Amino acid sequence: MKKNWLILLIMTALWLGLRPGPTEAGPAVLARKNIELSLKETRIGELSASGLTLSFYLLLENNSSRNYGLVSYQYQVLINDREYFRQPVSLDQPIGLPAGRQALVNFPVRINYQYLEPYLTGSGRQASCRMSGEIIFQDEKKKTERVPFNFQADFPIFKLPEIKFLPLLVRDLTLGGADFDFRFSLGNQNDYDLLIQKINLELWLENRVIHRGQLTGDQALSAGQSRSYSLPLMLDFFEQGRELREALEKAQVTFTLKLKVEADSAWGWLLFPLETTASVSKEFRR
Repeated sequence: MKKNWLILLIMTALWLGLRPGPTEAGPAVLARKNIELSLKETRIGELSASGLTLSFYLLLENNSSRNYGLVSYQYQVLINDREYFRQPVSLDQPIGLPAGRQALVNFPVRINYQYLEPYLTGSGRQASCRMSGEIIFQDEKKKTERVPFNFQADFPIFKLPEIKFLPLLVRDLTLGGADFDFRFSLGNQNDYDLLIQKINLELWLENRVIHRGQLTGDQALSAGQSRSYSLPLMLDFFEQGRELREALEKAQVTFTLKLKVEADSAWGWLLFPLETTASVSKEFRR
């Protein structure tokens, strides 16, 4: 068993509503299985510099007139066709699947980039995850139904955009206040475009937030390219404290920038945080 603490597998069920009950099939119609399983979709979530969660959403359909309960499952996870993990799981409480009903079951697999190196091939920019196994059901008479599954999805080896601070553009710096532009750039280190939809940000100086805001609108960040942003700011030192003035008077000013980015990509919708602390020089322009 390999790195079983690296993979998180949780099952949650969501009833999707009643569907017509089973009918008798004619002689020329193949009988439907009591329980059928299909892959509804896969999603990438919890994206960070350390890894991501790849969720397999499986649709279970009870085509019979009997009530079933999901009692256990066993599965194997392969990364690029090499075994990464396998595990049998028995549930303390069965998940019910009544007659003629459907349920959506989520298998989230946590991928940790730190341990993927032995499994990567080629460019190492993406990998495949295959999950196979069987789900075991019991009806009210304890009769067992075994439903096999075998699904595969690709996922990116995602590199977070790189934040770089640009020199401050200072228009005015006096005893009473400052008028300047804080500027930074985001660099896309991936080989696919990011279409940034929204950035929530906090800018810190001298351990206090001096600006909270949001940048919106379609902002394309092409593969391997950078995009610059500018925040026009005005500070009142009488209200906000002379510590800010003393910090801005230094030759190198240290800021902390915290971002929460929402972007679209070839891999779907991505949400990720960014944070950088660095010192910048000043450029004076009247």
